[in-house]
Amino acid sequence: MDERRINVWVQQFTDRPALVLQWLDPTTGRRRSRSTGTSNPQQAERQRADLEYELNHGHYRETSRIDWQRFRQLFENEHLAGCRLKTQEKYGTVFDVFEQIVRPQQLKSITERTLSAFVSGMRERRRPGGKLGLAPMTLRNYLVAIKTALSWAVEQKLISRLPAFPSIKVPKKKPQPVPSEWFDRLLAAAPDERWRTYLLCGWWGGLRLDEARHLRRVPSDEYPWLDLPNNRIVLPAVFAKSAEDQSVPLHRVLREAIEKLPTDGERVFDFRSRKNGDCLSGCGVSQRVRGFAKRAGVPLSMHRLRKGFGCRVAKQLGKGNAPILHELMRHSSMQITMDYYASVDDALQEAMKGLS
Repeated sequence: MDERRINVWVQQFTDRPALVLQWLDPTTGRRRSRSTGTSNPQQAERQRADLEYELNHGHYRETSRIDWQRFRQLFENEHLAGCRLKTQEKYGTVFDVFEQIVRPQQLKSITERTLSAFVSGMRERRRPGGKLGLAPMTLRNYLVAIKTALSWAVEQKLISRLPAFPSIKVPKKKPQPVPSEWFDRLLAAAPDERWRTYLLCGWWGGLRLDEARHLRRVPSDEYPWLDLPNNRIVLPAVFAKSAEDQSVPLHRVLREAIEKLPTDGERVFDFRSRKNGDCLSGCGVSQRVRGFAKRAGVPLSMHRLRKGFGCRVAKQLGKGNAPILHELMRHSSMQITMDYYASVDDALQEAMKGLS
């Protein structure tokens, strides 16, 4: 056997719950150790075999002792820099919540227990509107974001392995129609014409919250913009969720409302914070809309208005024109589009009526 071969063995210590990998450094002759993070002998053996291979083939790199804040800076500068603005904002929100709940120090200290505490903290966190616990879909999306970040850390050799992530079950809810009287009450609760026009973007255009919030009056390569000569709203590829150029036709009601607004800048909806005068964030706009809805006594949000738009169009078009709805809603898959027909499908009712 080659005398330079490095052998790795698994060691059990009475004062440690996890098994430990040990080997002799061929340069110094000193014993080196690394925790497996598990007490399962089979998992530890797989790690032992992997480490021994890496050591003997020159692939092993010492795990970095980087702290969480330094890692976040690297991830934002190197990985997120090329992502959409909305994606960057999403990760910023997720990281802020992660730091508030678990207060991470060292990157390598993030384990399964950390992630479990993160989920528990999110379930105890207040949502906008006062409800306790973030929605299951939000829980899952936040975990996906953290998993993506830690996977990047593994690729960059900043940590040796990816911790196991908890599974979150998300109830699959079908989009439901929004009664027109609800929307009328929401409009009446809005404080001015600019906010009412913003709400029309969801009701008559099916725009997402940020698609309407960032709407510009002049052509832009970065943000949605009004193309009045062609009666549409353009979503450039760098902004669009699909990462390709898209457009939405302007309904006459929405167009008339936009044209009546004062043209006092490039942004159609330049909403400002009442505290410091800064531009309202997506979260700030969402909270304001939910505030209007609460005063009006209706369970609406900008996202609910978009779904209501989809249900109304689905009912008018019928299933034979699903591709048109798919283009209007700009969904990532046709299956998501077909969900909008669940509330207008009369097949089950007809089947029950014909039962004898």
